[in-house]
Amino acid sequence: SVRTMRFPLVLLLLSKVFAEKQQPHILFVVLDDLGSKDLGLHGSEISAPTIDALANDGTLLENYYVLPYCSPTRAAILTGRYPLHTGCHTIIFDVQSQGLPLDEETLPQVLRRAGYQAHAVGKWHLGHAKWEQTPSFRGFQSFFGFYLGAGDYFAHETHHAYDLHWDEREFCGAGCSQYIDERGNYSTHVFTREATRVIEEHDPEQPLFLYLAHQAVHHPDEVPKNYSNLYKDKPWTVKRKIYAGMLTAADESIANVTRALQGAGMWENTVVVVTTDNGGPTQLCAVQGSSNRHRGGKCTVWEGGTTGDALISGPVLDFPSNRFDGLMHAVDWLPTLAAIVGARPNGKRLDGVDQLGALLGADPSPRTEVFVGYAKYESSWYGPAVRWKNWKLLQGQSGGPEDPENFLPGTP
Repeated sequence: SVRTMRFPLVLLLLSKVFAEKQQPHILFVVLDDLGSKDLGLHGSEISAPTIDALANDGTLLENYYVLPYCSPTRAAILTGRYPLHTGCHTIIFDVQSQGLPLDEETLPQVLRRAGYQAHAVGKWHLGHAKWEQTPSFRGFQSFFGFYLGAGDYFAHETHHAYDLHWDEREFCGAGCSQYIDERGNYSTHVFTREATRVIEEHDPEQPLFLYLAHQAVHHPDEVPKNYSNLYKDKPWTVKRKIYAGMLTAADESIANVTRALQGAGMWENTVVVVTTDNGGPTQLCAVQGSSNRHRGGKCTVWEGGTTGDALISGPVLDFPSNRFDGLMHAVDWLPTLAAIVGARPNGKRLDGVDQLGALLGADPSPRTEVFVGYAKYESSWYGPAVRWKNWKLLQGQSGGPEDPENFLPGTP
């Protein structure tokens, strides 16, 4: 069968790629609440040249699904499993004790068994009520960032609680984890500095997994004026101009991090993933200035909430096209990256599928269906929804709290 014959072909392709190289370094970037119509490559007039170039040099995923909001998608990325199985159904709020179950194997744990060093910078949002839920207990050897879901970009506070941590080693709980005073410093710049530091301190002879989960472009609308001023003459709302500046600052961050990889002699052996965690919040759930290509947005199971931009790029892999039309879901990253580096997950049964052969043009797309998810807003649930081939089934009366007859898509 095609499925049984694809493995030798993929292995042949990878053997050519890695014949004279070690396992590739992996830079995994998550952008928070990125609208699916906002990258420059969609004609948005927002400057994001680094992301655009990575997409054109690699491949942009044209049929990519996430979950309707933050925590479920992050859990899906790090476990390869749907929220139906991890229990991460909704946003984890500050006062809640829920989190990613401790018996779930994570992507950094899989990669570390294959010889990787794993470090995380930025947003966590998968549990904070006890130390065992925090990143340094979930496979990462260090973490610099915030445990919760959002906060002020300059004050680093949420509901008057300061939330910026430096966990300098694995299992860095009580007596180790520190609060770092970065008040007045913009979080995108802080996280860029820390990601760069990880690269500069890393032994390039060892494969690196760097998980950079930016706060940008999540609400609140905050960015240094030199970024929003780039758009001062655009006929946009103030909110849209600030959002555009936030995205440009995040793109600049990715440029600086890739430049650090080049300076360390690691870039030529690097795989880069950039993904959103959900569609832009155009009407609900911390609205900023984003816009989506499809109906709805964050906190809905309409396409605008559950589809978004993602790409895989870097000098290591040679893609046959810079556009990938196959169906792909956030749960597919773990098995796909594991296949690239020759790692084998040892945890529970995965919902994700290995997309490597399809991405390299060695195999047809392995997916015909995805679980689109379900959404909770205030006291109401919407969905669940699934997609099969070109059909979508949505259970219930609506995909979100908007009235479908009066729905206005997100616009600049």
